[in-house]
Amino acid sequence: MTKPQSDSPPPKILPTGRSTVAQDVNAEQSAGTEIVLHDFSLCAGGKPLLNNTSVQFPAGELTLILGCSGVGKSLLLRILAGLIDRDHAAIRYSGEIRFQAHGEAGKSSEVRDHRNQPVAVVFQSFALFDELSPAENIEIAIEHSSQAVASVSSNQKARDLLKELAVPGDRPTSVLSGGQQQRLAIARALGMDTDVVLYDEPTSGLDTNTAAQVAELIRDTQTRFGRTSIIVTHDYATLLDVADHVVVLNHHNRSLQAVPGKDWSRLSEILGVPPEADDAASVDQPMLQRLAVPVRNAFAASGEFLEQFLLLPIALLPRWRSFRWGGRLTWHYLNLVAGWSACVYIAIAGMIIGFVAQDFIFRYLPFRQYTEPLLIENLLHATGFSLYRFLVPILCTILIAARSGAAVAADVGSKVYGNQLDAMKTIGMDPLRSVRTPILYAFLVGTPLLTFLSYGVASVTSAVAFLSTHATEGVAFWDAHFHRELRLPASVFYKGTGWLVTKLLTCAVGIAMISWKCGAAPKQSAAEISRGVTRTILWSTLFTLMVHFVFSFFEFKAPQ
Repeated sequence: MTKPQSDSPPPKILPTGRSTVAQDVNAEQSAGTEIVLHDFSLCAGGKPLLNNTSVQFPAGELTLILGCSGVGKSLLLRILAGLIDRDHAAIRYSGEIRFQAHGEAGKSSEVRDHRNQPVAVVFQSFALFDELSPAENIEIAIEHSSQAVASVSSNQKARDLLKELAVPGDRPTSVLSGGQQQRLAIARALGMDTDVVLYDEPTSGLDTNTAAQVAELIRDTQTRFGRTSIIVTHDYATLLDVADHVVVLNHHNRSLQAVPGKDWSRLSEILGVPPEADDAASVDQPMLQRLAVPVRNAFAASGEFLEQFLLLPIALLPRWRSFRWGGRLTWHYLNLVAGWSACVYIAIAGMIIGFVAQDFIFRYLPFRQYTEPLLIENLLHATGFSLYRFLVPILCTILIAARSGAAVAADVGSKVYGNQLDAMKTIGMDPLRSVRTPILYAFLVGTPLLTFLSYGVASVTSAVAFLSTHATEGVAFWDAHFHRELRLPASVFYKGTGWLVTKLLTCAVGIAMISWKCGAAPKQSAAEISRGVTRTILWSTLFTLMVHFVFSFFEFKAPQ
């Protein structure tokens, strides 16, 4: 992430006047939602991070979670946000995580499991949707949140939040400065009207001035909106003055320890020396066991792909909470799959294959001067049939797999790397429904459209190539014989169109599923996004060739 510069007028923040005295636990419990961890243990990659620890995060107050890098602070935040299940393959945790609601007088009213508690998250990378405007980034969260109040329209509420937090709404989200994007991420979290807001390194990458503005903004929003706020950070120098409580993740005894206000001046001492990287497990792991991991992963991926393929009818159902945003995402992916650039790309391919097929079959005909007059009609039959039934479909589906599959995998991979898919989960959107289903629609619509476009261009090019050498025959002669093996009496469809469409839709489904699978795999770097794109091109192209190969055993032997 590029380090942003200090931006224009920060929002007007009222001074809160907090001091270390205010950090002590209040005698009376505040209204809101209290978070309690009891006998909580956490293990990641076989390495224990927390062991039977208990801690409370007071309702309606702001708590910092501090710790050295790599001790599991952000991991804990993701667990509180419900983004990691207990049956996760590499991350294991146990114990009780309780969200306990309190009334005005501090009376406990309801206790919920963390998986059933709506939580707003402000991600370190902001996780904003660049394809949406700043206002739409807030609207999509409001309309998907089960906690949002319907008394005010989502558009009006979004505009009010943008104005209140000084976020310009007249420019694309991607060009906002770092501070503006941070405030937009906070505005989106506030729009959800949840009792709990989690912040992951909110001042990371910001310059000193902007970081101070963000700290005051968090303090102000927490005070005015009364949310239970938890901030995971290593930048306690900036955020300490706005906190009510501090909890340290102690990697020495693997516990969460509440630090009283009188000891905040000793935080650097309490945090201690960062833990050293522990590579012993990977070094001592037997070679055969390490080699078996990719094999197990390959089998697991194949089984998951087959399961998703069999459940395709369910995946195609538009189970969207909001059809407005489901339609927007479908349009977004349809543009990636079959936008103007894809149309030009496929049209050029059709032009080339149409010219080559027509020119080659006549130019290299043996004893051309003797055989051409006898075979010219049959040669036109063969050209039209081959272009429509297999040459153009094979070429187009391979190019769609390489071009459109790569574009979709890169888009999804960027959303994984930038935490947009996780942001969708926190605002109430299921990525399988909100992203995978639109991707399926885009390929199911785009693949046939692009293929028929390419065939149209190929047939016109074939006609031009034929007339350039046989002008005396005329276009009517070309049309009558080029389409003779394709046209059916009293039908607008060509012979074999059912087979062709079935092939194209099968290819479309496979490319879509592979693009989603490779794109949605965990991404820790830009290089992994590139590897996901490469895998998409490889596997989707191979899948497409296999589809055409298998269909060839049945298609041309069946009665047309």
